[in-house]
Amino acid sequence: MNKLTTEQKGNVITVSRIFDAPRELVFDVHADCNHLVKWFGGDTWPLSKCEMDFREGGRWHYCFKMPEGNSCALAVFKKIKRPETIVYLEHFLDENGEINKEFPAGLLSYEFSETDGKTQIKSRWEYPSKEDMDMMLEMGAVDGLTEVWERLDKHLANIQ
Repeated sequence: MNKLTTEQKGNVITVSRIFDAPRELVFDVHADCNHLVKWFGGDTWPLSKCEMDFREGGRWHYCFKMPEGNSCALAVFKKIKRPETIVYLEHFLDENGEINKEFPAGLLSYEFSETDGKTQIKSRWEYPSKEDMDMMLEMGAVDGLTEVWERLDKHLANIQ
């Protein structure tokens, strides 16, 4: 039931999974750094920074603590519809905190739907080209999300 499913078509990949928690809660833990620091990131690359202005037009600046140093990103929220949808444009940042032009920006959307007290997250990632999408996949984006969503599952169990 809680296994990740993926589907890729060209420059878009859709990833989904069901969580044993109500939609409002699953949405809320995506919208608050106090929760994100507990689950967003991997066991070996936790968040070392999380600053969020959770509103349309707001920004989310976060960094992962990696073995080789911090890896940071900046997301700009395009659409927020509580508790159904979060859409943002995500940029990787360079060591100076500037947008890293070597990596493509991704338009990421998260849809939250509830059935019988369980929530499905359907995440859609769109990149400028298939080559850009392939680069993200080769960097381990789906494997990373698998680990992140495992941590989310544990976090949701701990707070219910």
